[in-house]
This record gives sequence, structure tokens and C-alpha cells, in this order.
Amino acid sequence: MEKNRTNAILDLEGAHCASCAYTIEHLGRKVQGIHHIHVDASKGEIHVDYEGNPESLESVTEIVQRIGYKAVIRKNSQR
Repeated sequence: MEKNRTNAILDLEGAHCASCAYTIEHLGRKVQGIHHIHVDASKGEIHVDYEGNPESLESVTEIVQRIGYKAVIRKNSQR
């Protein structure tokens, strides 16, 4: 992993299907600073590899909210 990258997990509510996951991943990849995003709808998690700027994670939570779901940055998940 590159020096400036970090990981975080967001708890996801309301998105339970592959189509939901794909939409979140597709839109999340467009956020500046996001290198990789993976949604595990069955576990209710979004795994994000990003540059470490908290605004990138906030942008992902806003996208999730706009499409009708809820995402919360898991405390102590950023490393």
C-alpha cells in the first residue's frame, strides 16, 4: 500500500442487493481521493482505500444518503 493511503470501514444500512452495491461503488470511485471502494451488502459494510482526507469519506456517506441508504464511518476503523 502506498504511504499516503489509509483504509476505513463504513457501516451501511438499507442496501441489500448487488445492484445497490454496484451503484455505491460506481459513484464512490468518482470521489476525489478514493482509490478503491468495495461494498459488502450482505455484511452491511463499505471498505474504502483512500488518501487519508476525511472529506473523501464524508463524500461517500453523502452519496449513499442521496441514493436512499445510510452510511456511518465506523469508529476506530481508519488505519
